[in-house]
Amino acid sequence: MKKLTFSPPDLTDKELSAVSEVLNSGWITTGPKTKLFESKIAEYCGTKKAVCLNSATAGLELILKILGIGEGDEVIVPAYTYTASASVIAHVGAKIVLADCAPNSYEMDYENLSKLITKKTKAIIAVDIGGIIADYTKIYEIVNSQSVKSLYFSSNLIQKALGRIAVIADAAHSFGATQYGIRSGAIADFSSFSFHAVKNLTTAEGGAVTWKEIPDIDSDDIYRQFMLWSLHGQNKDALAKTTNGGWEYDISILGYKCNMTDIAAAIGLVQLSRYDTLLKRRKKIIEYYFDDNNFNYPPRTRTDLVCR
Repeated sequence: MKKLTFSPPDLTDKELSAVSEVLNSGWITTGPKTKLFESKIAEYCGTKKAVCLNSATAGLELILKILGIGEGDEVIVPAYTYTASASVIAHVGAKIVLADCAPNSYEMDYENLSKLITKKTKAIIAVDIGGIIADYTKIYEIVNSQSVKSLYFSSNLIQKALGRIAVIADAAHSFGATQYGIRSGAIADFSSFSFHAVKNLTTAEGGAVTWKEIPDIDSDDIYRQFMLWSLHGQNKDALAKTTNGGWEYDISILGYKCNMTDIAAAIGLVQLSRYDTLLKRRKKIIEYYFDDNNFNYPPRTRTDLVCR
């Protein structure tokens, strides 16, 4: 019997060469490769900025932190997801509110979503499953409705600028997917991607966050906040400290340590350059498996993954 490995990474000599280049450069932590990868992700997704981190989980938690969500707040998340989508809510001290799936669907029941919203609701984390982007059109309709907005009150500047419940995408499964011609990463207010070893695009471990422009909020300031939270609250990263007179820095907040390394970014840059080809290959494989003529068994009855 042939052994099939679960989702092995598609790596080539190009990725090996890129890693070797970084190792030989002597700069292996967050540096020029990470910054370049961030700019390439933003360009690919169609956003002004992106920030690279060590996981999508870190991205989700930092989004909640930057939005000022914490104790006394509620965040809605689908019941069908990986634990990370919900655990980050508990980590910031907010209440997890589970939204059940709609019948014959892997997505939350959008028709009942508004019933879960209270005056304590500060965000909805939708989950993209298997490359299928959640129905953000319906989510935006709900959070922008007058009845829901009348319950909302803000507790920080970004919340005030949004003027409604924040829409967050757990986009671990949807990097490169589109909805109505818009790429994942530019649909929800904030999106968190995973580049884990089993994802379509990998950096071994890693993730990235993108966000849409928010009125009266500087995206560069949002980026700086991500940098603070991801590097122990330091107001300078390692690269900035190498500039003349740049050795001095301050600790501005009680932050975390979840930055991406240049080693990981080097892999990601090559993967991104190959990504369209990788997706086409995966699509071809999926089409093969969905063609009953390729297998020796009676025709099957399948439920389409896209149930809406």
